[in-house]
Amino acid sequence: MEMRSPKLRKREEAATAKWSNLCLDVIQMVLEKLSATDFNRAKAVCSGWLSASRQSVRKQNQTPWLILFPYERSYGYSCRMLNPGEKGLVYRSRNLGVEFTQSRCIATCGSWLLMYLVRGGRPKLYILNPLSRDRINLPPLESCKSDNIFSAKRFCIGDQQPRRESVLTDLSSEWEKSVLWVEERCKNYLVVWSHGARLFFSKKGDNVWRMFHVRIIGLTDFVCKGLMLYMYIRLSFIDIYDFSGDSPVALTHPPYPFYRRPRFLSPFIINRIAVTTSGEALLVTIYNIHKTSRTFYVYKMNHATNKWDEMASLGDQALILDLGITVSAKDVQGFKSNSIYCSGVGFGTDHIFIYSLATRKVEPFMASTNKFFDARWFIPNV
Repeated sequence: MEMRSPKLRKREEAATAKWSNLCLDVIQMVLEKLSATDFNRAKAVCSGWLSASRQSVRKQNQTPWLILFPYERSYGYSCRMLNPGEKGLVYRSRNLGVEFTQSRCIATCGSWLLMYLVRGGRPKLYILNPLSRDRINLPPLESCKSDNIFSAKRFCIGDQQPRRESVLTDLSSEWEKSVLWVEERCKNYLVVWSHGARLFFSKKGDNVWRMFHVRIIGLTDFVCKGLMLYMYIRLSFIDIYDFSGDSPVALTHPPYPFYRRPRFLSPFIINRIAVTTSGEALLVTIYNIHKTSRTFYVYKMNHATNKWDEMASLGDQALILDLGITVSAKDVQGFKSNSIYCSGVGFGTDHIFIYSLATRKVEPFMASTNKFFDARWFIPNV
């Protein structure tokens, strides 16, 4: 080892730039030019850089990431995150608590996860940010004041000899649906979930779950974009409700337009809806979702004819199916336009894939064979 004299070492230290001594304007100029991932790393340089990051005006991250949930607690109460723009790099968020490894993610919004936990036969919901570790506790599910809403059952996850076993209720099954919206700055939120023929919702300030008193017979799917809830009814029309006030307000009114069904009358299909960046509703039809021959079709409503017209292309958009939204893939490294990204409940951990509408073929998203419990797309505010 090379020995340096104290005088030489002092001279070298004096010549070394002290990042914490840079003026605020210079730090902000640097931060605003960084990618979302590098920006998140830069915040950890020192307290001065962290403070500057909070005052920086920069574009929000628009690149969806994939979050992978572990099988066992031996992972240190953590989860892994993959950025499509950085192939081969995996980020890990640690120390998320005991409850995290016992919970299941049932919806995401931005950096926030809607987590479902059953402990001692008592189910509950909470919202967690795995990057900041902030947590929002939601009203107890018992406040729904409806008898026998939950029928607990034993649910095994994994292979024939699962490494993790939990008591879950029907709320976490692929037949139920939950959506989440969180406003980052003020932590305002909206959670809507279904159970059978009921819909419940809760907003910031509520201490109970409120039943959504609306006719939902034939409800097939619903998605949330901001405080707007889009509901797809089996007769092929879409209802839109505004949740910005104290109670939801219908933006569509009876008599409902009867939109003719597109050409997919088959018992082997799944219908989902999605909302574009401009707020337009899309209908996604999936044939043979659990087979290698799966096929996707995307439809847009033609309001002149009241028919669903098949879309030949999504243009520079990509559709994140389990989020129910499209994102702009233009100039986003690692993300493919005119494609559908699939994961989450109903598709299984072996079915994380990309479907190209141009080639009508399925492409694998992950080359890794590491096992994990579940996967979800989210758009982290890093």
